[in-house]
Amino acid sequence: MNTSHKNISLFVQWCLDHPYQVILVVCGISTAATILAGNLEGGTGFPLDDAWIHQTYARNLALTGQWEYIPGETSAGSTSPLWTLLLSIGFLIGLKNPVIWSAILSTIFFYGMVVMFYKILCRMTGATSIGSLAGSLLLALEWHLLWSSGSGMETILYCFLVLSVFNLLLLGKKWLWMGLLAGLCVWVRPDGITLLGPILLVLAWKLYKKETKFISVVEFLLPLVVLLVAYGWINYSISGKVLPNTFYAKQLEYASVLNQPLWLRLAKVFLVPVSGAGVLLIPVIFYSVKKAITAKNMWLAGVILWFVGYGVLYALRLPMTYQHGRYLFPLIPVYFVIGVFGMLELVRKLKSQGTRRKILAYMMVASGYFYAVLFSIIGAIALTDDIKTINRLMVQPALWIKENTAETAVVAVHDIGAMGYFAERQMIDLAGLINPEVIPFIRDQEKIEEYLIQEKADYLVVFYDWYDELSDFGNPVKRFEWSDGNRVETVEVRDIKLDK
Repeated sequence: MNTSHKNISLFVQWCLDHPYQVILVVCGISTAATILAGNLEGGTGFPLDDAWIHQTYARNLALTGQWEYIPGETSAGSTSPLWTLLLSIGFLIGLKNPVIWSAILSTIFFYGMVVMFYKILCRMTGATSIGSLAGSLLLALEWHLLWSSGSGMETILYCFLVLSVFNLLLLGKKWLWMGLLAGLCVWVRPDGITLLGPILLVLAWKLYKKETKFISVVEFLLPLVVLLVAYGWINYSISGKVLPNTFYAKQLEYASVLNQPLWLRLAKVFLVPVSGAGVLLIPVIFYSVKKAITAKNMWLAGVILWFVGYGVLYALRLPMTYQHGRYLFPLIPVYFVIGVFGMLELVRKLKSQGTRRKILAYMMVASGYFYAVLFSIIGAIALTDDIKTINRLMVQPALWIKENTAETAVVAVHDIGAMGYFAERQMIDLAGLINPEVIPFIRDQEKIEEYLIQEKADYLVVFYDWYDELSDFGNPVKRFEWSDGNRVETVEVRDIKLDK
């Protein structure tokens, strides 16, 4: 063996002996590079206005100990109370820039997500292998998830918890912990309740095969029910409903999209996990499906059914794929579990069928990394552009309101995130997150105008073309524009002062 081959073998062996260190280095570099690129080029901030909603709730929680968006007014506008609680720690320890603490949390959970992915692959293949490690590093370069690490949203935490649940489910033990994690998933996103499907499938199968006892059901349900009841009670005590206002508002706001043909909605939903390096995993998905059927692998069947079911539910209820399909990002790590396992199975077969097919196997892996790196760069560019957009169209109007209006001004706005964090004014939320009474007429502009008159709003801040029937309502006093070269987005501030 020549020196170069020997060095490569030593390096591979070192990686196998220290997989978590390797994952830590790759995750640290990939997330840091993406977040720094976005914030250095795009300006400090987040690529979504919703991230500022979490920050506003978190800041008020740290300052007052109350679940308030506007100080003095409790509201159930946070979809992810657990994420908000974690963000509040940053304010409690005195970090002035919320982007820093959000990035730290996201990087930690990103690492945890990839570690869980690695553990799952090792258990699925029955061995610690360079293939499992290589597949895990492929996930660490997935551009949607890297974009999410800089988004300020709960997505990476949710993905980490989902894979943690599947990892415990594969282990087939620790049902108490599984119930706890499944309950926490709901505290991160209400759709975490869908994990009940694969868990109950595997649990029922194990009871049938007498591989576990009924006490496992009790152990699983006890922490789950406690957390679900607590989640529903907190929301109900604030808003009179067991789910956050966001859940109901989004259903009505985007109801018109449900008029699209179902096949088109399904196509858009399932295009998200394959729009990147994931496209190379499409052919090998069938190996995993075959394995689930022929080996009667209930765990793998549950994972596949969750992936399909989750996507179908969104296609039926909220088929929104804007902002890179961010609502569907949790599908991605699960899709990679299914696809990478299938790829490992295929590579194993090819390597045993001669030199040419062995080379083909290596080419498949190399292609995956090429696409992953390429799209990770594209993801960093997308993060940069999105941060610039939010800073121009959301943050700057909020700062203008803060500097040019009275502290007692009432501002009606569709996107409340940056406005709530920076302007610190009394607000009327046209999206219904903190004003749930708006939800029934969220798309009826005539009733919205009547409501603003009734509530005596002073200013209206909306996208120029979103409320065309209100174009004569008030006087335009300031415009903020942003262009990506293809289209121009305009946010308009209108003075609609009414007699008090």
